[in-house]
Amino acid sequence: MFKKLVYTIALCLSASAFAQIYDLPIIFIDSKQKCIDYYTIEKIPATIKVLDGKTNNVADSSKAIQYDIGINVRGLTSAAFPKPNYGIEFHDSTGKDINVSLLGLPPSDDWVLHGTYVDKSMIRNTFAHWLFRQTGRYSPRTKYFDLYINGVYRGVYVLIERIKRGKYRINISKLKETDIEGEELTGGYIWEFDTKIDRHGAGILDYSMSDFKTSDGINVVYRYPKKEKITKEQDEYLKNYLNELEALYKDGKNGSGYENYVDVASAVDYILLQELTHHVDAYVYNIFMYKPKDKTDEHGNKTVGKTTLGPPWDFELAFKNSFKPDSGNNDKKDTNSTIGFGFQSTSNWIIEKNYNSFNHSMGLGSYKLTNWLIGIWRDSVFQTKMSKRWAELRSGVWHTKTIDSYLDSMKTFLTSAAERNFKRWPNLGEPSGTNDEDLEPMKYCNTTDKPRMAVGGFNADTWDGEFEHVRNKIKERMKVMDELLGFTEPGKPVAFEPIIHEPDWRAEMDDTSKVHIHSDNFSRLSPTNYFVLNGNQLEVRTDIGGTFAIVDLNGAVLYKTQIKTGVTILSIPAKARNKVWIATLNGKMMNR
Repeated sequence: MFKKLVYTIALCLSASAFAQIYDLPIIFIDSKQKCIDYYTIEKIPATIKVLDGKTNNVADSSKAIQYDIGINVRGLTSAAFPKPNYGIEFHDSTGKDINVSLLGLPPSDDWVLHGTYVDKSMIRNTFAHWLFRQTGRYSPRTKYFDLYINGVYRGVYVLIERIKRGKYRINISKLKETDIEGEELTGGYIWEFDTKIDRHGAGILDYSMSDFKTSDGINVVYRYPKKEKITKEQDEYLKNYLNELEALYKDGKNGSGYENYVDVASAVDYILLQELTHHVDAYVYNIFMYKPKDKTDEHGNKTVGKTTLGPPWDFELAFKNSFKPDSGNNDKKDTNSTIGFGFQSTSNWIIEKNYNSFNHSMGLGSYKLTNWLIGIWRDSVFQTKMSKRWAELRSGVWHTKTIDSYLDSMKTFLTSAAERNFKRWPNLGEPSGTNDEDLEPMKYCNTTDKPRMAVGGFNADTWDGEFEHVRNKIKERMKVMDELLGFTEPGKPVAFEPIIHEPDWRAEMDDTSKVHIHSDNFSRLSPTNYFVLNGNQLEVRTDIGGTFAIVDLNGAVLYKTQIKTGVTILSIPAKARNKVWIATLNGKMMNR
């Protein structure tokens, strides 16, 4: 009787969804009568269709273009969620990877479909990546959509770009198999400080799987090139390079010279983001880095490719979503079975907490924070740069009003989608996690034998409560960081947004009428619009030109001039020297 009732409910839900008009794009996946569940580790053949109009109807799915894809279930713990994350790769008729633009984003051959199951605000990853892009650096772009698999509605998902090399992602040079000496050997690497843990076997976790270990025992996983494609010379180069960096903090050394190895500005922005989002996994898991090539120009001037921190990744448990309730704090509901880390606190720096906990207390082997990163963090010069950068960001693109404006727009945008999602997944107001019941289960699949485990520490009764929890927590965190860094927020932001001016990826032919500026700094989201500070001089590079201004943190104009496209050399006015200021171009924030 119960099975018949569930089947009837599923039919009613499916019939209702078929007639519904959606305000988000719809993606349809057909697994060709094969299961996609916890045990789908390797990608299996499937097809995908995408409807991306102003409004979309399931009945119009036949009008969508169909592609061949491979699909699998991503993650470790999250793979056992009833609404898991998926990875997809686009293939041509021969099975070769092809680049496809999905939901208006620049083309790529593989993507992540994020389920936001235990992130009931539905915005944590989207919000965190937006915050990092506001600094002028690349962070994976995101798009929301409704997902159907094998005709079954799976709820609202987030499309997220994979972290990989490419013109519109991490824009570093290709590292070819022939690049085994000289400057060609020095860059083109993307790696991750983390381990390889698969879901095979009896669930025994091996915390030591990696492509290699550094001298400090940190696990390194190659992301580009992959391990199977990297040469012996390239493998040895990166090992030696990271070991040299670690050696700066060994045998009583104080780290002198770290700026010759690390892009310090990227480290500042990366750390500030991890701290601002109150990211429980910060500095320990999913730490992506990359290194451009060293380059010497025709005049003999050498640019050293340095380790660049980022892009950031995986914020599902950020903004206080994986914590036990604080003493006396009644805005959370929790359960003893919930994953949470009691050592975390909004009153201190997470980098210090995680270093002390993972390196000395938790006993997770190579899951620890790198000694050179904590060493850089504790350097007084670095702390000064971080304080100045915090003041700069908080006076503009991270101002409370800027963040409120973004969150208000996202709340309006997602209201209808959230209503649909939580009708499909009625898990508000209770802990959620692995092996939760699904009233409309996937076709062709069986349940896993994994134990029930709740994940997350906050469970509001409404989506609005979940959403506002994120808003409240970032404001609490900003207040704490303002106090720690000695900053007072101005009444209004100096600039609401950064300059993001990428080439149009849709253009097949290069427009030779545009001004092209060579840049060796590939960490920028706008690689042709930034400035370089050399003493009391500014070297401003732009391919759009316009009104350039230097303003103080309250918006008072200290200097203003018109600049053309190309490179412009300016002197910093005396009244702006030795002060924290913001450079703007056409009213938008320019980044160094």
